[in-house]
Amino acid sequence: MPRDCDCAGGNCKPNLAMSRRDFVAMMGAGALVTMQPDQTEAERFAVSAQSLAQWRADLMKPGKPRLYRSDKHTDARMHLGGIGTGNLEIGADGQITTWQLFNTWRDGVVPFYFAVRAGKTAKLLQTSGGPAWPRVRRIELRGEYPIAFLKYEDGDLPVRLELEAFTPFAPLETRLSSMPTALFIFRVHNPTKEPQRVSLAAFMQNPVGYEASGAPDGNRHPQFGWNINDVRHEGKALVLHMGARVGKAPTLDRPVRIATNLDIGALNNPFNDRPQDLTVVSLSEATSSRDERRAEIIWLEDPPSDIAPGLLRGAADAVRAGATLVLAGLDVPLLKSYGHATQGKALEAAEIRPPIVFEDFEKGYGNWKVEGAAFGSEPVRGTLPNQQPVSGFTGQGLVNSYLGGDDPTGKMVSRTFTIERRYIRFLVGGGASNATQIRLVVDGRVVRAASGRNEERLLPAAWDVSEFMGREAHIEIVDEASGGWGHINVDDIEFADLPAGTETLKALDELLPIRFAEVKAEPRDPVTGRVATTYTPCEPVAGAERRVLADGTACYVRKLGSGQVILMLAGLLPAAAIGSVRARQEAYRQLCSLVGATYSAPEGHHPQAAGVGELELTAVTPGSTAMRDFRDWQAAWSRFASGGRFTLGPQSPSEPSGPGETINGAVASTVTVAPGKTLEVPFLLTWRYPNKYMRGVTLGNHYAREWSSVASVTAEACREFAGLRRITELFRQTFYDSTLPYYMLDCLTSQAAIIRHIGIVFRIGNGDVYGWEGSNACCQPTCTHVWGYEQTLSRLFPDLEREMRRIDFKHQQRADGGVNNRTEVPSPPRPTGEFPFVDGHSSCILKAYREALNNPDPAWMKEYWPHIKRACEYLIGRDAATKQGTPGGYLEDDQWNTYDQPLHGVTTFMSGYYLAALRAGEEWAKRVGDTEAAQRLREVFEKGRAKLQELCWEGEYFRQNLPGYERMPGEVGPGCMADQLIGQWWAHQLGLGYILPEDRVKSALKAVFKYNWMTDLTGWRHAPRAFAGARDKGLMIVTWPKGGRPGHVMLYSDEVWTGIEYQVAAHLIYEGMVEQGLEIIKGARDRYDGVPRPPITRNPWNEIECGGHYARAMSSWSALLAASGFLYDAPARALSLAPKITPDKHRSFFCASEGWGSVSQSRGSTGQRNEIRVAHGKLALSSLALETTGSAQNVAVTLGARPVKISVERVPTGIRIVFAAPVTIAAGQRLTVAIGP
Repeated sequence: MPRDCDCAGGNCKPNLAMSRRDFVAMMGAGALVTMQPDQTEAERFAVSAQSLAQWRADLMKPGKPRLYRSDKHTDARMHLGGIGTGNLEIGADGQITTWQLFNTWRDGVVPFYFAVRAGKTAKLLQTSGGPAWPRVRRIELRGEYPIAFLKYEDGDLPVRLELEAFTPFAPLETRLSSMPTALFIFRVHNPTKEPQRVSLAAFMQNPVGYEASGAPDGNRHPQFGWNINDVRHEGKALVLHMGARVGKAPTLDRPVRIATNLDIGALNNPFNDRPQDLTVVSLSEATSSRDERRAEIIWLEDPPSDIAPGLLRGAADAVRAGATLVLAGLDVPLLKSYGHATQGKALEAAEIRPPIVFEDFEKGYGNWKVEGAAFGSEPVRGTLPNQQPVSGFTGQGLVNSYLGGDDPTGKMVSRTFTIERRYIRFLVGGGASNATQIRLVVDGRVVRAASGRNEERLLPAAWDVSEFMGREAHIEIVDEASGGWGHINVDDIEFADLPAGTETLKALDELLPIRFAEVKAEPRDPVTGRVATTYTPCEPVAGAERRVLADGTACYVRKLGSGQVILMLAGLLPAAAIGSVRARQEAYRQLCSLVGATYSAPEGHHPQAAGVGELELTAVTPGSTAMRDFRDWQAAWSRFASGGRFTLGPQSPSEPSGPGETINGAVASTVTVAPGKTLEVPFLLTWRYPNKYMRGVTLGNHYAREWSSVASVTAEACREFAGLRRITELFRQTFYDSTLPYYMLDCLTSQAAIIRHIGIVFRIGNGDVYGWEGSNACCQPTCTHVWGYEQTLSRLFPDLEREMRRIDFKHQQRADGGVNNRTEVPSPPRPTGEFPFVDGHSSCILKAYREALNNPDPAWMKEYWPHIKRACEYLIGRDAATKQGTPGGYLEDDQWNTYDQPLHGVTTFMSGYYLAALRAGEEWAKRVGDTEAAQRLREVFEKGRAKLQELCWEGEYFRQNLPGYERMPGEVGPGCMADQLIGQWWAHQLGLGYILPEDRVKSALKAVFKYNWMTDLTGWRHAPRAFAGARDKGLMIVTWPKGGRPGHVMLYSDEVWTGIEYQVAAHLIYEGMVEQGLEIIKGARDRYDGVPRPPITRNPWNEIECGGHYARAMSSWSALLAASGFLYDAPARALSLAPKITPDKHRSFFCASEGWGSVSQSRGSTGQRNEIRVAHGKLALSSLALETTGSAQNVAVTLGARPVKISVERVPTGIRIVFAAPVTIAAGQRLTVAIGP
């Protein structure tokens, strides 16, 4: 199932450019067969009993905050920024890094530093990175999200210095939590007996225009230019404004049409920045016989060596008819291969060896080993039934894996050969996926791979294999994909000295204005920043001449017919700059000038560029000073270090910087701290970048509509500074004032931080809310099955989660009731993305019921019931389709799911999800008065509940029921699956009761802990990816404790995912297996301790799966719900509490639909006492259910000091208190329940 994925987070390395779905393709399906033999894994991968007992000793204790030190925990970095605003990170080393403000998914670099001067000492407030200035010796970081506390340690300083860094945060306050700001509050304590004069400064480079494409080189970067700083006052605060001149959109004095070999999609990314009169099309359109489609300019930038000769011949025809062909680039593979072949001679005089034909598929498959059904027993003769016309192959035979359609899979393996030529070239077509490839394998490793382009036409391709010369290799042709474009076409595999045939060189030879042997890019000019391309030895052909263009770029020009060929001795648009609006504008201007057209791009940045925005750095302390602009960092440091203050200078904007360069600025605050006293020195960073895009479509940012300018953000932050800080600290104190183990609290807030990482949750201009799977644009939004684990966003910001449900059911729901997996952004008023995945679709029903329970307005439940009813019927319809039209309450068709493969047969993972969705639908139907639907859903549920036990219960846990599973790829069979009870996990959170018998649920959950929980993963062969390493603990996705492991297991079976660990841990706590649940949570958090070691980054605020900050980890919030037994029904104003962790002395945080605070419970010889304290907002109650021990004969309720009239009902687990009149607990109030014998 090919799809785009730009993962670059954590374990998904950018240079591999593959998603979690593509790992299988590169590993090879067969690789999974031998990775893990049958074994009793939990016994083999276990730490010693003594070590485990020591580790468990503190499991139930409250514990202490984690402290991260700059000399050890260098992976620890907490991100700052609001919901959907972009981010920056602060680390244990004091560095401010990982800038993601600029509307791209890349991690940018912005020089930004804090420094202190106290007494005669000045220090940079970080221990690594940054300028070569004197720096503090040590830093200690304590992170309690949303606040990072840094403590600076340096004996040279006469004061003690600490920092609070945060972005305002409060549950239910979405706008406040979406402010594009970071607050830095330094606390200076004077332990001496003398007053101390202390200065603190913030230095920052103006990054406007920058789009996180690489790091700046000092003050230079191709995306900089026209940067302007200014200084103003906001009340008593001093503000350094950073912006840039923004020009008008470019214009063109007449229509021009360009055909190019460059990717048109990339040229339109992040948006189409060309004027209307400039048309750019793909090269194949340049040679159309229709005159109106002929290109005036044919632009080949770094043309590939395997370019089709027909394209060059077509270009030559267009030139003779009057077009201008422009050849440019720094790498120019085609021209390099030409020079290598001709060595500066005329082509007809060059000595070129004929290629060695390795395989032309004209006489069968010969020595190829063929596996699977996709390739058949012999080559095909062109197009297969129901296939689009296949073209581009030679002779009669070719490899075409469309045999039987796109679904069959297979592999072909060639004989072994020795690499003796520089190039391996071939023809390839079919699917553009890592699962449909031709691959070169050397020493058992895939070293080269190529795919088609989602078209049946076979196109030339070549690999440069010079680095493997003399080594043995073989070729594999693989089809591991099913579904659209799940096939591959291959023909004519040759070994050659050249990447293309002589026909390509002949076509090029007719066009070139010079002859040469070698091509190389010269070093970058330090003054102009340009890179020239040198051709040596250079001999112009007859009639060609060398010219120097107006901007100083040299070129060779050759007349040909009515047109001309221009070879630029430079690149117009290097591959690394293709996404840069600035670079594209310059390329278009240059190209248009070559044909006499005037392309006007007024000075300044394109107004729609993603990097166009503004920032402000504010010193809040009265009397602060600023250095408006500087270029010399060392001079700026010297000025601060010598006196701690800056001279304000002129109160006017600085002059714009030159093209490709920027300026820097600084603000400083000076205070005098009396002996034994402490003062605070605050700074603010605010920003606004409004231009967000996706695949060329304008999205905008919602926060940029809330704040019309960066000045408005700064004004509000200054005006509301005390209140913003107060409510943020109120949340932190309320949350951490708890009896829960600290590592559990740390787990909950560290994963709540995911909400405010722009790489996960983003909100576009119209208010739509979407979520990636992982950071750096990991996979297409919004993945229903991954987000089926998430609980945190829904509990803390339910208004945002309701927006996601609106998209699910009013955009993504199909006519048959199915909710598609993933969506286009922005979502059109129709379903997009993929078909419904069973787990994702079921989770949409459950998520909607969760949102309904968390919404005090019952109208929402009525509005969405028709959608929910259709969604339930969709599942029932799939069920019935495999049972002669009568639903049985379980699924057994192709069940696509979060493991990126379909499961078959019957599992409680899939069908348990189905049953939970039916129960949610039933309860929903009852509430809206649809008794007929409620009865139907109940009947199907009961049938399924019984049948699942009959089919899947094996005596200890629930297994897959699938006869012949061992012969089918990607199944589980008798394996013990960590996710086997995910439906029950959901049911507990929503108060739906047991969907399977309680005793069997508990037994299966015990088995998951017994068999899947590994206490020492040293030596474990993670497949296909590793998210844990030696000495780590972790919960495996599937194990086979009783044997029967299939040869080709379900994808990801041998991996550890925190999102599943937290789901299982929470469920264990719900079932009363508290210590086991806490073990899993503690084990996961121990892996993310900030200490660098393989195989992943160990950032406590960045848990990795496919990409960083992975959304699935927000399943962690369910552990809090389980710990307190918190269940709130907002429409009914009914609350249930049943603490599971230390129920005799329990206190923990809660967040309901309209307020948040803490709940507590204590038990003793005199009875039980429960308290509900509301810290913010309100909590409305009509009833309160409590789990009790003893007789509970006397129950009294007070709201503050006022008694509340109640009645008490006895229920199996305790009591249910019914209020005579609904009560509302307001902020600052406490409701107390005293229960006595």
